[in-house]
Amino acid sequence: MTTQSPAPPAQPSTPCGAAKRAIESRRFIGWHGLPAGCAPDAMFGIQLDDTWGLQPLGSSFEKLRSHLVELAGYGRSLAYARDGAVVMVDAMAPKLDGGWPALAADLGAPEATFDWIFGTIAMPAGERVYARRGLTIYLNPENQAVAYITLYVPTTVDDYARRLRPPREKRKH
Repeated sequence: MTTQSPAPPAQPSTPCGAAKRAIESRRFIGWHGLPAGCAPDAMFGIQLDDTWGLQPLGSSFEKLRSHLVELAGYGRSLAYARDGAVVMVDAMAPKLDGGWPALAADLGAPEATFDWIFGTIAMPAGERVYARRGLTIYLNPENQAVAYITLYVPTTVDDYARRLRPPREKRKH
């Protein structure tokens, strides 16, 4: 008879750990935003160091530190940090657990709806902002396909637009 060593004790659930699990599973029903103060190494196993770039965001062009992160079930994903903590994750083509209709039902009406540009293509009323829930969805309004998801520490619509909203359109150099 073989004996197995006992499984390690489960780590207590932390807000950062719960957010990390939701992001990894792409399950945002019940999402209430990124917790404040989560370090990049706790969320993504990466240190905040000189490999992080600077990205201007929002209408104020506030520069946040940015780093590509590997996340299964997403296209290009970027983590953004301010004052040593992750404040936003922006990812392309998320394969949402349960799909957009289920998440839309959970979220209810958006607090704001903006037009956005996907490269060079206008997406009228396709940016759905749920700032108090720390989540913005970028839809193709013709087919309701989710092009991007942006997750952040809960805020106001004004603060999101001014300090966090990522640029989407292509710009001439």
